[in-house]
Amino acid sequence: DADFVGRITARHRQSFQKNGHGAHVVFHSATFEGRLRITDTDRFTTSLLTGLGPSRAYGCGLLTLAPLPGQQT
Repeated sequence: DADFVGRITARHRQSFQKNGHGAHVVFHSATFEGRLRITDTDRFTTSLLTGLGPSRAYGCGLLTLAPLPGQQT
């Protein structure tokens, strides 16, 4: 579990055919920037390592983390 305060900074519609000729795949991705407070470290670690959401197989659902300016790590 976690609390998130932030905003969407980019949105994209992705569309392609699997393996160049297979089923047509369409999904939407968004980039968030904000502040995250982690309340369940085990669950968060799993999400960080495996990704979030159904589009993670296409490179979505990845997290980049950085400490807040002025905060102790």
